[in-house]
Amino acid sequence: MSSVREQVAIYRQRGWYCVPLRPRSKSPARRDWTKLRLQPEVFPENSNIGIILGDPSGWLVDVDLDCPEAIELADQYLPPTPAITGRPSSARSHRWYIAVGASTEKHTDGAGAMIVELRSTGAQTVVGPSIHPSGEEYDRLDAEPATVPAPMLVACVKALADAVIVRRGGSVTPDKPTAPPVSPTDATDVETRAIAYLAAMPPAVSGSGGHSQTYAAATALVHGFGIAADRALAILASEYNPRCNPPWSEKELRHKVNQAATKPHDRPFGWLRDESLTEPSVDPVDLSAFMTKPMVVASLDEKPGSKLTTTLDPG
Repeated sequence: MSSVREQVAIYRQRGWYCVPLRPRSKSPARRDWTKLRLQPEVFPENSNIGIILGDPSGWLVDVDLDCPEAIELADQYLPPTPAITGRPSSARSHRWYIAVGASTEKHTDGAGAMIVELRSTGAQTVVGPSIHPSGEEYDRLDAEPATVPAPMLVACVKALADAVIVRRGGSVTPDKPTAPPVSPTDATDVETRAIAYLAAMPPAVSGSGGHSQTYAAATALVHGFGIAADRALAILASEYNPRCNPPWSEKELRHKVNQAATKPHDRPFGWLRDESLTEPSVDPVDLSAFMTKPMVVASLDEKPGSKLTTTLDPG
């Protein structure tokens, strides 16, 4: 079993800075801990260890699951990662990722109790061989964290928090989407290309694969062009939904965007954003890209009495 200093050295070799914590505590031993970049030999052997998160440690982030429901539902909403830690009475309560540019976000219920927290720059998380006040030892962070896009991780964490609230019998008030661009000149280059891509996609028609078409459109925005979930929702509502028959409700569109952000995809994140624009194309939208992996699912968005629907994954 490695000592505190030996383990700090291992973490440092992996590019992560650590901060000494008080024995059997999550509290840093110094108030200026966010500025510390300490060498292993200065750590007291009886101290706990916290890994400094975010920018100082190569954008290592921690999704802290603060309630039993979040732990239970995490596999359904969070991207897979080999790096999962906890302690005996709270197993698998921390999911670790590399997410460049992610910021710390906290999600609470109506009473203010913490559900899940995305921890990044300005935060730290206690890791093994630290000791919990109960005497339990924390897991060491040995596995390699998955690298994921920050916007996708943010959307996944929010979807998880919303699912916990619904599980508890609460309701989720959707955020109002940001205003979509009124003309291409108001949009970023990526958004302008995404809007053009949507314009070439067939609209959703009830009874003719409309759910699959809308999921494909949402996936093109969120996963293909790498547009943040709320912004993608606004563009989808403004540029695609008016052509659908019948148009979707905001709740239904948000569900499609959340699906696109949380489900695994075959193609890499940003594949539409990053593809070369130097070669002319007869058809600006290659619809074969939307046929990469047919997957039969029992979709919760189908109308009552409908059969299983085939969801086409464009990414």
